Amino acid sequence: MSFFKNIKQKLALNLIKGKQKKISRKKEFHNLESAKSIGIIFDTEENKNYSIVKKFSEDLSNKGYKVDTIGWVNANELPDFSVGQKIIFYTNKDIKWNGKPIVPELNEFVNKEFDLLFVLTESEHISVQYITKLSIAACKVGSLSKNKENLDLMIDQSKNKSIENLIKESLNYLTLIKK
Repeated sequence: MSFFKNIKQKLALNLIKGKQKKISRKKEFHNLESAKSIGIIFDTEENKNYSIVKKFSEDLSNKGYKVDTIGWVNANELPDFSVGQKIIFYTNKDIKWNGKPIVPELNEFVNKEFDLLFVLTESEHISVQYITKLSIAACKVGSLSKNKENLDLMIDQSKNKSIENLIKESLNYLTLIKK
């Protein structure tokens, strides 16, 4: 990372940390029995992520959960697969330099009181960090990574780092753990 990008990244993270201190988030553990609303954030860095998350989102919806899904596309234009989807895709044009969303749908996602938020990415992109850290979701679930301080339930994926494994293990633990 260049010197100026590094400074910009640190400044953005400090701004996010300041906002994080001001938000009121009611932390509460939820399992698959107690959850009613679910948020999902993922990235499209790997082409397969889209189809895997789309199926996961549809499966949860079919089971009666209210599901909202957003996907980050590391580009300035949306790809063809994003047209006509229930998933909200956003690009680098849809956020400010500090990760703050410009589009209302992303701000609504951050401010929605999900019972569970699945963070299905280990991306350190500033927008993913902004949304994850400032989300007021009651319980945040994701992979054990550098951003672990943002999560309430962390899945160790040291042996199998795939989005399929993260979903499988998350569902496994959220089924086993009783509230």
